[in-house]
This record gives sequence, structure tokens and C-alpha cells, in this order.
Amino acid sequence: MKKIFLAAIALTLSACSNLDVIKTDAVRSFGDILKILPAEGDSSEWRITAPDSTAGFYWKNQEIGMFVDVKPFVKAGLDLSKDGEGIDGFVYSLSHSDTLAQDAPLKLFEKNVDFLRASLGYHPEMDHYNITFDNGNIFEWAKDLSTNGKTGKNQDLDIVFALNPEPLIAAGVDTEKLEGGWTYTQVPVDIDGKPTKVWKILKAFNLK
Repeated sequence: MKKIFLAAIALTLSACSNLDVIKTDAVRSFGDILKILPAEGDSSEWRITAPDSTAGFYWKNQEIGMFVDVKPFVKAGLDLSKDGEGIDGFVYSLSHSDTLAQDAPLKLFEKNVDFLRASLGYHPEMDHYNITFDNGNIFEWAKDLSTNGKTGKNQDLDIVFALNPEPLIAAGVDTEKLEGGWTYTQVPVDIDGKPTKVWKILKAFNLK
């Protein structure tokens, strides 16, 4: 009887460990974004584009990524002849080697997140979920659109494109001259349990 009881506990703990609340709710909340900002594409590649068409997020078989318009950065001094890390084409992506079936947009997003789970996170200070690409570039979306910005916090931050400023500055970008809605600012984050702030170049959108 004792062995049976212990086995039952082990099975219960195993089942609980397989429950990925962040991933499940991140997919659910991304679906809410798609209701307002419908995906474009086909069953092998989908994308959403920001309301002003200057940035976007895409997901397809074996890859997810985000892209931004280079023109505001060129106007702010970006030297395109400098092939700096993180600025090549202004496309930041993650890929994996598993073969995925073609699918509806939210289902394909969920499958990609399964393979790239380590890059999915939750930003408690902003109440956002996010995908982090190489070198600190991030795409974020609100966990709950119905409450996001209601109290003044996170106003107009339903989706956010956050770029690592270091390679851009090294390639000539003057952050004080950035236009087109891009802002050089500090973002609150939690590092090893300690609240801190990091510099990012942000562009955020209100979808409501």
C-alpha cells in the first residue's frame, strides 16, 4: 500500500511539472492580440504588422522573428556599412530544426513556442509576455488587454518592440535624434530576484 501511495504521489508531481502555466497563458494572450491585429500570410508563415507598418513579428515553420524599419535609425546616424552584430537587416530571429506541419496562426505559434520555450518569458513589472531574441532584442505583448493601461500603467503598451541599443549606438545611432516613435529609455526588469533597470530602444503600440 505504501509503495502504491508513493507511486501515486510521483505521478501527480510529474503531471504538475508538465504544466507550463506561462506558456499556456502566453499563447492564450497572443490569441487575444490576433483578435485585434489579425495575422496575415498562409499556413506556412504568418505575421502581424504594427499599426504604422514600421515593425512586425512573424512566425513560420522552424522560425520566429521580428523586423523593424531601418529608416529612422539611418536618419539618426546609423552607418549601414558597419556590419554590427544585431543590425543586419533589422531582422531578429530564432530557429529550430524540428519539422512542423502547416497550421492556423495561433496553433503554429504554439508549436514554435514549444520548441523555443527557453526564449519565452514573463515580464512582471509590465505584466507582459515576451520572446527574447539573440543579443537582447525583445517582442512583448500584454498579458491582459482588458486591464492593460486601465490605471495609467502600461498605457499604449499592448505590443512593444524593444531593441538592444549597444550595437546600434556602436554603428553610429544618436539616440537623441531618433524619431518615428522610437524612444531610448530604461526598462524595469528583475535580475536574480533584484529589481533593476536596463537601457532599451522601444517602440510601443496601443491596439484598442
